[in-house]
Amino acid sequence: MDDAISDCLMAFQDFLYALQVQFCYNEFLNACRELYLTLSAEKGGNTTPRLEGVESAKFLEGITALIANSTYHHPSIRVIHRVLSKSQKASFYTYLLGIANSDTINSSLGVLPKKSQCLDNENKSVKSE
Repeated sequence: MDDAISDCLMAFQDFLYALQVQFCYNEFLNACRELYLTLSAEKGGNTTPRLEGVESAKFLEGITALIANSTYHHPSIRVIHRVLSKSQKASFYTYLLGIANSDTINSSLGVLPKKSQCLDNENKSVKSE
């Protein structure tokens, strides 16, 4: 995640959710990063394709294969599809933000409250069991 977010300002709330996703899906996200780099290298090998993004359909196809052939803890393929179907091209950064900002993923992990409740003035603690 550090490569995708280097030199980028981020709200604390977004940081919390990104950290949660990175912690829970680290191996899966590393494999996705390798897949993304492979797809971007196929486009031309320089840094421009990595910044512009890769075809969302190819990225989703590769991620689906990753999930089918691995034992990684990963988010629902439906959520990944929803994240990647928003545009024809996806950068790795936008993919990560989509995953981190997904209420479905956050509620399935069950650690942090909904984003809308995260900064309420009430004294709520993070779920610890």
